[in-house]
Order: sequence, then structure tokens, then C-alpha cells
Amino acid sequence: METIRRNLALADMDIRRDERGNRRVFSIKFVSKEGKVYFIPQAYACGAGRMNMKEYQLRGVQPCDCKGNPEGHPYPVDIDLILEYNKMKIVF
Repeated sequence: METIRRNLALADMDIRRDERGNRRVFSIKFVSKEGKVYFIPQAYACGAGRMNMKEYQLRGVQPCDCKGNPEGHPYPVDIDLILEYNKMKIVF
């Protein structure tokens, strides 16, 4: 399995749209605060609610379908609990 540094994955995740204006879709695997492991095969970055994402080290992840339409609800993800990004293992 390929690896990616966490800061590079976060920088890539912070790019919200591509050059054509479409949302950038990625896959992510993370552990929630309750200890459950989630794998979302298609998602895009969004806000994490009414909190400062940089201060609390969170990113918002919204699951979507193949056309980029939102499905379900957004998840606040702790950056220390991200396991995989685009099928690449996160390393520190």
C-alpha cells in the first residue's frame, strides 16, 4: 500500500474544487470519537460545523454519490484519526 504524509493529505483535502469548478471527490478512512472505523468511498470536503477547523484540528467530510450529490450528513473528522486518504496510508 502506498503512503502519504498527513500534511500533504490535508493540503490536498483543503483544495475544494478543481480547475473546472467541480468538487474534488476522494475516499477516506477514519476513526470517530466513539472509536468506530468509517470508510467513505466517495466524499468531498466541507465545513465541520460552527467550529474553527484549524484550531480544533478537524475537517468536515460529506459523503456523496458518483455525481457529487450529498448523501447522509457531514462528519467532523479529527486529523489525528485519519487512517487512509485515496487508498494511501497516512504517515506522520
